[in-house]
Amino acid sequence: MRDKVAWWPQSMNPLKAGVRMRCLNPLKQLRTQGLPVELYHAERADQYRAVIVQAWAAFSTSQGHDPEHFLAEVGRLKQAGLRIVVDNCDNQFYNPRQDAAWDAQLQRLRRLLALADVLVCATEQLAAVTRAEGYTEKPLWVIGDAIEQQHDLLAGDPWFKRHLNPKRLGPYWALRELQHWVAQQRRHGRLPLVWFGNHGVAYAEGGMGDLLHWRAPLEALHRERPLALTIISNHEAKYRQLFADWSLPSRYMQWNRLTFLRALAAHHTALLPIGPNPFTLCKSNNRLTTALWNGVRVIADPLPSYVEFAPYAQVNGLDEPALQALRTADGREVLPSATRNYLREHWQIERIAQQWGSLIDSLL
Repeated sequence: MRDKVAWWPQSMNPLKAGVRMRCLNPLKQLRTQGLPVELYHAERADQYRAVIVQAWAAFSTSQGHDPEHFLAEVGRLKQAGLRIVVDNCDNQFYNPRQDAAWDAQLQRLRRLLALADVLVCATEQLAAVTRAEGYTEKPLWVIGDAIEQQHDLLAGDPWFKRHLNPKRLGPYWALRELQHWVAQQRRHGRLPLVWFGNHGVAYAEGGMGDLLHWRAPLEALHRERPLALTIISNHEAKYRQLFADWSLPSRYMQWNRLTFLRALAAHHTALLPIGPNPFTLCKSNNRLTTALWNGVRVIADPLPSYVEFAPYAQVNGLDEPALQALRTADGREVLPSATRNYLREHWQIERIAQQWGSLIDSLL
């Protein structure tokens, strides 16, 4: 009897944000609610009414993953009568360098989308791009990313691994050093700012280099209102290359899921400059909501997914109101309760899982 929905992520690696946020986290929540959904197991395919797959699985993005084998398996499931749902969180259609190798991978994505009965996109902007690419006849749902908590970042780790693994001493020590440094900056009257995220990817511009567009106004402000800057990322060499001669004191911390949220929360304001292009304009709001939920103010360049947060964050770039907010901050402000209430109502896992649940109900 086909009475279940299977979820087949691009990998089972919980270090991949897309795997956690767009599969493992909502799946866990839905299963606690008793919905008939589970991780995909090929041997139980005859029990499935539908399978949710991730668009990134059509790409060679992880070692040991064979996208051609994956597409063939999805094709067999389709022939067996299963409904295919394809979930996407990025605009892979954007290929500014006209890279032939990337275009070859993109053709696999098109083959996957052709197999789909239902499409899911992480943002309205990505949905519009998907429609513009010709996928106008298929039902399309927009389901965003839920705010991650610390237990989400450690999904799948047993107690002994969390607490007794000696390899984890390094990240905790780095966290203590950062917290000490930030506290020292505060004592010297400097407002602690933070940028966090991956340093770009091969197929699209972006990363900490976006901060270069804000360098001049930040350094000018620093002369009248002292600032300090932390970079939490995955590319220390790039940090040293880009920020060595800034007048702001700065510090780098390697991103680690054990310590990231506590490191983020040590700061006053997160800076989220974003170079606008067809890839970045389709990004979700998860960086902004993560910062706000952890009590950190946000100054961000405008993205379509950020517009709704205008009452709670500065989302028009580093304009004069944003500079004035930094200029007058005493560093001890607490975010208004309305901010957290809004996030709790609209962007907690319970709300996002409810949207996934509605989709799953429609498949059964």
